[in-house]
Amino acid sequence: MQGRVFGLKKSTILKISGWINLFCIMFFIIFSLLYIKNYYLWFFFFCFFVGLHCLIKSALFKLDSSCYLGFLLILIGISGFFCYFYDLKNKYLYFLLAFGVASILTFFFTHQKYQFFIGIFITTETLFALLFYINVFNLTIFIVTSLSFFFIFFLVCVIILARLKKQR
Repeated sequence: MQGRVFGLKKSTILKISGWINLFCIMFFIIFSLLYIKNYYLWFFFFCFFVGLHCLIKSALFKLDSSCYLGFLLILIGISGFFCYFYDLKNKYLYFLLAFGVASILTFFFTHQKYQFFIGIFITTETLFALLFYINVFNLTIFIVTSLSFFFIFFLVCVIILARLKKQR
């Protein structure tokens, strides 16, 4: 049957996943507030488990938007947890990196080329900014490298789109 997995309806599996993730959200929010005593971690636990639920929904119903949102929320949850738990500097770069990696992971599951291109662009630019932040690049090298990559990336995208239009 198309609407069943292991003899269970897909909507039933999604409801079970929702209840399990809701229980995990409540447990980890209480755990982070009362035991860890970090009043910022609850949001990242929430993001992680909502993202997990979105990924399950994506796998069951083959939804690409739910796949991207799931990966994005899971990666925001993971990066937020590490940033606040280990008190990392430049937190915004790790959150920006989550957007790029989520696009690349979505490409692997949905095979949408635009997701891959956007993911490569965001991830590479974020890594350049991270290298600038940790003083591997100075401002001049960062700007030249970033603009060169942007120009080459834009040129490659135009060539690929021209070939795709020519094939149609």
